[in-house]
Amino acid sequence: MAKRKSIPKKVKEILREEVGFGCPVRDCGNPYLEYHHFDPPVHIKPHNDPKGMIALCPHHHNKADGHAYTNEQLHELKKNRVHSKHVKGNLEWLRRDMLSVVGGNLYYETPIPVQIDGHNLVAFNRDSDGFQRLSVSMLSLLPEERLIIDQNSWENIGNPIDLRSPPQGKELEVRYGNGDFLYLRFLEISTDEQLKLKYKISDTSDFIFPITVVEINFSIGGTNIDFSDSGTQVLGMNVSSSAMIRCGVGLCIETGIQWQQNPQWKLEQRYEVQEENVIKVVFGK
Repeated sequence: MAKRKSIPKKVKEILREEVGFGCPVRDCGNPYLEYHHFDPPVHIKPHNDPKGMIALCPHHHNKADGHAYTNEQLHELKKNRVHSKHVKGNLEWLRRDMLSVVGGNLYYETPIPVQIDGHNLVAFNRDSDGFQRLSVSMLSLLPEERLIIDQNSWENIGNPIDLRSPPQGKELEVRYGNGDFLYLRFLEISTDEQLKLKYKISDTSDFIFPITVVEINFSIGGTNIDFSDSGTQVLGMNVSSSAMIRCGVGLCIETGIQWQQNPQWKLEQRYEVQEENVIKVVFGK
């Protein structure tokens, strides 16, 4: 069986638009999506034809892989424009200004809250429809697969010991055996009084309400890099209670550590195979 080519960006855009940018299964609406090949399945024919694919959250993608839905049901989900509009309407919180709270530090309308050694651990990019799209690239000292999300599309996950991504997408938690950990929680803040009370901010004159707050906690196993509600610990330093407004990058850290995560994922990005032939190789260092 020939290996399927990676899904083109345009196909992902078509599938996300089709379901209203959230998982189309009733009462889900999770905006972090994978792409299910069902008509035909990839073991029958490797393809990236959007007519036979559907965007689903990881939970419902696993259920679809287990034949929880018939092809007729999946095609109906693809055609249900009324439900897709409902899902899209429930994601209005992703169209508001974003305040990132990272280890006790605040970054308002800052697309890259944390960058370590050139890696954007968490980043946001507003698409043409005005929705904030989440990208995540976890770091690790181990040569193992770690979480990668590219503008709300799951690209890699590895073997976490715990993974939570409930309906509506307002929480995301992943934990690996060596202590690598990430937790995101999205909140909606309606007034400056609420924001001042929750985060002890004295001046909110530059904020446009309502806003969406994303609390970002993470740690990297085997290091002293730890971002929690109590503050930021990195390279022997503690940082808290700082605030930045409309910067490109919030906290930028250079450690000199040789990060080892995602060796297989990196390798797979260097070649494409179609009809049992290598058709493209990306050479580099």
